[in-house]
Amino acid sequence: MNPPEENTDDGGTLTAGSTDEPFRLRPYQAEMVEESLKSNIIVVMDTGSGKTHIAIDRTRAELETCQPDQLVWFLAPTVTLCEQQYEVFRSNLPAYGIQLLCGKDGIDHWTEQSIWDAVLHGVRIVLSTHQVLLDALTHGFVKMGKLALLIFDEAHHCTLKHPARLIMSEFYTNRVEGGCSSLPKVLGLSASPVKTARATVQDLQQIEQNLHATAKTPKVHRSDLIRYVHKPELVQVSYRAEPLNETRSHLLLALESAFANYDLMTDPYVVDLLAKQHDGYDTSKQLQKTLISRKTYCSDQLRTLISKAKNMAQELGISAMEWYLHQCMTQFEAMVHASDQQLFDSSVDEKRHLLNILERLPFSSFTLAPPMSLDNISQKVSRLVDILAAEAHNNSGFTGLVFVEQRVWVAALAEILCVHPRTRELFQVGSFIGTSQSGKRKASIASFPEPKNQQTTLEDFRAGRTNLILTTSVLEEGIDVSSCHLVICFEPPKNLKSFVQRRGRARKQESKYFIFTSDTGSVPSSGSWQSLEAEMKATYENDMRNFEQAEKDKRQYEDGERFFEVPSTGALLTLDNAFQHLNHFCASLGSGAFVNTAPQFEFLDEQLGQTTARVILPTSIDSTVRSAQSLKSWRTERMAIRDAAFEAYKALYLAGLVNDNLLPARHQANEQAAQSGLSDPRPSVVAVSPTFDPWPSIARCQQNNPHVWHRTLLEVRPSEEEPMRMILLTPGLIPSIPEILLYWNETKRYMVKSSSLPDITLTDSEIRLLRSITWKVLQSVLYMENDTYDFLWLLAPCNPTGRTLSSNALSNWHNSTEGEQSALELTIGGCNVPADWGLVTHQGRKYILKTLNVSRPQYTSAVEETQLQAIRLPKRRDFLHPVPDNERENEAYTRSENLSASECIVGKLPASYSIFALLFPSILHRFEVHMIAEAARTTLLKPISFRSADLPIIVTALTSSATGEEDNYERLEFLGDTILKFIASVHLMADNLTWPESFLTGKKSKIVSNAFLARAALASGLDQFIITKRFTGAKWRAKCINQVLTDSRSPSKEEKSSKLVADVVESLIGASYVVGGLPKAFACIQTLLPLEDWIPIPEADQALYEAAPTQDTINSLAIVESLVGYKFTKKALLFDALTHASYTGPAAHCSYERLEFLGDAVLDYIVTKRLFESKLSHHTMHLIRSAIVTGSFLTYSMFETTVQDETTNKSTMQPEVHHRALWQFLRSGNQQLVAARDIALNHHMNAREQIVAALEHDATFPWHLLALIDAPKFLSDIVESVIGAIYVDSHGSIPACEVFVRRLGIVDCVDRIVRDQVDVTHPKVRLGILAVEKNVKYVQVKHDQGDDVSMNKMYRCQIIVGGESVGGIVEGLKRWSAETIAAWKAVGILERGVDAVMEDSEEDDVFFDSEEGGGVMVED
Repeated sequence: MNPPEENTDDGGTLTAGSTDEPFRLRPYQAEMVEESLKSNIIVVMDTGSGKTHIAIDRTRAELETCQPDQLVWFLAPTVTLCEQQYEVFRSNLPAYGIQLLCGKDGIDHWTEQSIWDAVLHGVRIVLSTHQVLLDALTHGFVKMGKLALLIFDEAHHCTLKHPARLIMSEFYTNRVEGGCSSLPKVLGLSASPVKTARATVQDLQQIEQNLHATAKTPKVHRSDLIRYVHKPELVQVSYRAEPLNETRSHLLLALESAFANYDLMTDPYVVDLLAKQHDGYDTSKQLQKTLISRKTYCSDQLRTLISKAKNMAQELGISAMEWYLHQCMTQFEAMVHASDQQLFDSSVDEKRHLLNILERLPFSSFTLAPPMSLDNISQKVSRLVDILAAEAHNNSGFTGLVFVEQRVWVAALAEILCVHPRTRELFQVGSFIGTSQSGKRKASIASFPEPKNQQTTLEDFRAGRTNLILTTSVLEEGIDVSSCHLVICFEPPKNLKSFVQRRGRARKQESKYFIFTSDTGSVPSSGSWQSLEAEMKATYENDMRNFEQAEKDKRQYEDGERFFEVPSTGALLTLDNAFQHLNHFCASLGSGAFVNTAPQFEFLDEQLGQTTARVILPTSIDSTVRSAQSLKSWRTERMAIRDAAFEAYKALYLAGLVNDNLLPARHQANEQAAQSGLSDPRPSVVAVSPTFDPWPSIARCQQNNPHVWHRTLLEVRPSEEEPMRMILLTPGLIPSIPEILLYWNETKRYMVKSSSLPDITLTDSEIRLLRSITWKVLQSVLYMENDTYDFLWLLAPCNPTGRTLSSNALSNWHNSTEGEQSALELTIGGCNVPADWGLVTHQGRKYILKTLNVSRPQYTSAVEETQLQAIRLPKRRDFLHPVPDNERENEAYTRSENLSASECIVGKLPASYSIFALLFPSILHRFEVHMIAEAARTTLLKPISFRSADLPIIVTALTSSATGEEDNYERLEFLGDTILKFIASVHLMADNLTWPESFLTGKKSKIVSNAFLARAALASGLDQFIITKRFTGAKWRAKCINQVLTDSRSPSKEEKSSKLVADVVESLIGASYVVGGLPKAFACIQTLLPLEDWIPIPEADQALYEAAPTQDTINSLAIVESLVGYKFTKKALLFDALTHASYTGPAAHCSYERLEFLGDAVLDYIVTKRLFESKLSHHTMHLIRSAIVTGSFLTYSMFETTVQDETTNKSTMQPEVHHRALWQFLRSGNQQLVAARDIALNHHMNAREQIVAALEHDATFPWHLLALIDAPKFLSDIVESVIGAIYVDSHGSIPACEVFVRRLGIVDCVDRIVRDQVDVTHPKVRLGILAVEKNVKYVQVKHDQGDDVSMNKMYRCQIIVGGESVGGIVEGLKRWSAETIAAWKAVGILERGVDAVMEDSEEDDVFFDSEEGGGVMVED
């Protein structure tokens, strides 16, 4: 059963339930909206039942379907009410042009059609009093056909000659009778459809006839209405009416005497008439009339003052009356001396004459009124004080309203309560008397003490700064007043309307409604208020009896049985467990902020006391299974609920949203994971096979065909030097590889180019010769075993053009390069070309000759000395990677030395061959990894159809970052991760058309998790192709055929990170995408992740489009389409994208969560694709994307992205531009959401200039400024949901989605970050870097007990780095916000040594952030 909710105000306060419970359109409200869509109705519901919410949802529904040039016109009886409802409509329907029209706008002067056309241009909603619309219709400035919907607030006014009645009788009813079809629909709202004390059926029928509508009150959900609307306890207060004893007040007696003895002949008006008569003017008639009636300004003022004073003395007491007269005198005296001509139409002489009369009265002071005395207050006032003090005692949250008949009584009572010892500490008193509807109302001295209408009174009351309001009847109807604990009628209500409206203000639970009545009244007649009260109380008690009976019925026992068994598992659904199952299912949807996911039940009372229940599930559930009705009728609501829950849960099972174990389908993913060995969500390490060895297959080729060898020409080219060429021969075919860059030292590089040559057939002797040559070349610099020559590959020298030498030439070369000789002999023999020398050996160390220097002796008898300038042969064997810094400083590294030729031995093998031998292990390693990749390409990856030319990118995808290779898988993994999530999102959406977002997210999280990917890789054997070991060249040994073929050792598995294995899966997906776009990436996913039955993307796109709702009546989205830059074919998709889960109004097909799920993946794909094209590092791309897709930045971008909508300023008649943004079109049913949105908007405006400047010019990303927006998650959600809607409607067009993303400014921001190398590191990460090894702690700072209650909601923290506080205490609404700002301040201090200061901020600034958990999550 639904818990009772605290009711809303009839006006704009639409929040329901406790502060922790989000508002949801109540069933009885939804019923009334649906009824209004069918026909003209008058909604009759108590004050506080949420009629304004019905009007808002009905307006939204009309604007969504009516013609774009039609209006909804909202009519209210007072300007104040119009102004209030204008704010309510503007807050809840910000996407539409809204105009408030009232008399002060100078409407009387709008005498041209062009003016009206201009004022209504771009406007969709108009709010005004009835007279404004009546005049506009009467003069033909507005036509009925222009209106789509007429809303009559306080519809009971539509009687007699009221303008509301005339609108209908003169411009509507006659057209209906004439068969006119272009008339607006009518919606009336009223808590009391008739105003008279004796309401009859005929009276109600007359109202219905006048409005051409039928009075409706909730029938299906009547019990819900009774539960939600709390009616107060009715208490009648009897007081003794005291006769007025005028002798007790000398001031009143003197005033009466002054009036009775007033000499009319001294009156300035009569004196003026006599003077004019003396001057020849005929004023006899005016004189006669005045002398007979004794009516002049002065006499009227005295008469009115006496009357008001006597009435006040009678009601409030002599003390209040004398305070009142002093107030009148003091204020009148001040006005006369100020000579204010605006308040009166009398002459200055008349005012001074009246002042002279009053100055003769016994006032205690003329310039300063004495304080209120409590000596002589009436018993009625004393009773009021007693009641207020008793009700407010020990009630810190007390709120109350006191209705008083006279305005001046409001002022006097307010003063009494402010000074009375029993009330002055209990109440913060405010007054509200409304505004006069007539600008011609003349001021009177008797009205001077009237309280000035305090426009902030209601705001203070809602905010808790005021807890008691004294008011006139102006607060009876319409105006938004927060629900109260207490309502007091200081005088009895004058009619049924007043009784009902005032009672509706006391809506708190256990509230009270006091009505003061005199004990001297006569016997009540049938038309008296007492009779009315008795009838109303009887009706009220009857409603309460109905409610109590319903509650009693719920507690009664009623038996019933029904079963549903799942054949495959035996899981059993019963009437007893269905309700719990349904609640668990709804809870599994994930509620989020502002959403109540609990199932809602409503009841239809049938005959013979039987009840049928209907259950409505959250909007995130597919509309086909969102509601269900009990199969039969029941005596108790409890059993009707169980029945409806049973039918609903059964329908969920049949729709696939509940599995065979009768658990939410999201658990199915867990079961599949367990079956696939994925029970552990993310194992840290997994056992993987050793890296695939390609050489055994090469050895078997030699064994099978020993004489055929494949040749590859290797050209090793130093910078700007002639290359050295060698031919590599292998028994099996090896792949072509790209050029290899080798690092000889910090400056010298070698480029190695390989090219295939035709195969060659060798004789046994030629093979033996080449093996000897290979051994000799390698042995010149590498360790080689003496008795091993059956190498897997052979090296052959060639001529300068790369042609193979003949057998004789090879033999001669082999012989000529055998052995060593003295360096001195070479120099004597004239061999002075360093390139012809072999390696130089000096004292056991080997060198490469650079130059020869012959030293001439100073004396002729001395012998010439030859010096060799040589470079020590490096000890390093890894030439694939740049020289590390530590090796550059090592003396063992290459360096130039001078050697004496007499001490050196030189090998006959030219040094270039030795250099080649030194580089050969590095070259061979490159061939080896390409052979591994080739094996993967032709086996496991064969279904993907990679070409041989794609081998380099496959190598990159298989190469772990642990290898130290600059070209490793990280960038491709970043891309592939996004591609996988995008394809998975599209697939899951299409494969599960009825699944809610939480189910999709759960399943997606499983199939893209590291655990799932790692296990899939292990199952397919991908792990054997992953290259993880860094090449060092240390302990390198030449592989031999016999050794490879006879090695029977079974390679042991190694433990590797599951993330590493999963990363390779994603990098291969990324590589596939680079090679062949989404189709090849999809083929890769199908190949590597076969457990999922993947739907091809084009088929998935088509399925999503066909499943999208179609609604031909939508006409209100042209502005949104202009905003997003895309015209929808299925406009209902855009509606869904802008429908929050809290919305339950008309046309609520589905909330935006599913589309947001898809749009999130599409946005990541668009951003990632653009970043990948920029050749950035994996780390940089990750940081940029995290910044760009964070909720705060998306919300900022949405706020900044607008289109112009022009209306006319009604005051200046000049064009007025309104900026329409996406957030204005969000459909929601939660006022807390609206309030959160408005707060975020305000924060955005305050921080906007700083953010704009930072994004355009700063060298760092403004994380700390974006945190100021305090953006709720739903604001960024609708950006992503609209992207998802565009994707579906465009059949999967990424360019169409990119148009909207570009309009948001996201693309430009990405480009600027990339171009200017903006640092996007989050402040928390940067702080950790700056702290080095010091510990960083984010410490929450508790509030002091004396702190303001509102501040206790703030999160306070300070940063401790290495035990010291840095940056002081920072406050924010959320933890992430406060910590982001605190980290930013601390970074500023550590980087610059000074405190970071935000522009235009002060020490007590409060910083805010996006939704808790939004943005980049950074570990402490």
